[in-house]
Amino acid sequence: MSGSEQPNPGMLPPISKYLSGKCSMQEAQRVFAFLENPANDPELQAELGSHWTSEHFNTEILSDGEKEIMDKVLDRLHRRINIAEEQHHGNERSFGKVIRFFSRVAAILILPLLAYSVFVTVKLNSGSTAQDKELVWQTVKTPAGMQTDFLLPDGSHVWLNSGSVFKYPVSFASDVRQVELTGEAFFDVVKNPGHPFLVQAGKMNIAVKGTRFDVINYPGETLTELILESGSVNLFSGKYSDHQSIANIRPGQSASLENDNNKLTISKVDIDKYTAWKEGKLIFKDDRMDEVVRKLNRWFNVDIILKSPELNEYVYTATYRDETLSQILELLTISAPIRYSISERERQTDNSYSKRKIVLTKRKI
Repeated sequence: MSGSEQPNPGMLPPISKYLSGKCSMQEAQRVFAFLENPANDPELQAELGSHWTSEHFNTEILSDGEKEIMDKVLDRLHRRINIAEEQHHGNERSFGKVIRFFSRVAAILILPLLAYSVFVTVKLNSGSTAQDKELVWQTVKTPAGMQTDFLLPDGSHVWLNSGSVFKYPVSFASDVRQVELTGEAFFDVVKNPGHPFLVQAGKMNIAVKGTRFDVINYPGETLTELILESGSVNLFSGKYSDHQSIANIRPGQSASLENDNNKLTISKVDIDKYTAWKEGKLIFKDDRMDEVVRKLNRWFNVDIILKSPELNEYVYTATYRDETLSQILELLTISAPIRYSISERERQTDNSYSKRKIVLTKRKI
């Protein structure tokens, strides 16, 4: 089937068979051809919806809890990406198809999973009185190298970046809208002055009433950052019911909290540089090489090591959208005296593969 053909009824490619790793090369090619055409998305969604309803949402898995369902599904997709990348190693064009396939599958699966989780929660709590009910939390995870977006119960829109974990209640409390973030997310919060929207991101507590902003809170990093696009944000300490205001952030400003000493720095920043990731763009503007490496590691799910510290003397400015990692590395060698070496992946005990390791060193001029 070519990218322009419409699927015939009853002739869908063996998507479920491909996900389980049991299809032939010819069948895999049919899957790729089918996914190349965005017009096939409705058929893809119907096929996947049928697949998950009939095979995965059973009482055995349900008894393990909704959070475990989400973990298993996303872990399975991530593992298939690793295996597919190994199979297509050295063929960037072919691997690009693999990534587009799994990105679309993940995006289509997440919404039905969330909807099903809501159904399960209502079912489990149907016999409870209002006084007995406690907040039931949902967890959404994005595997490294992928992004997704979804709506919260109040209609607020959240974009979740690579390697992030987001927790929110199925139904917000009567007084506040509380969520928790590890990683990076962009928020477009529905305005509701009577019910503040609260984000707990590590040591940073954020309160808004209707705002667009980005929060970065990855484990092991020295900074927790907030970048405000519009509206207003209040940073506070303690519980919100008895909180102490720390700072008010204005549009175009960034609030950076040093995690080791709680030092807060507020500065003017270029908003696009921090928020373009949700549109599939990677932007560098006068960034030191360690910052470039940090973003590339997240974006491509690799482990880039900056072996020559003197490379931080060079700053980098560029915008990428569809470029592969190999293309970006080659462009880095043109803009600075850099050379790189790539180590082969290692197979893990669970048949997944370790991250690709890339070492950057300074090239003699």
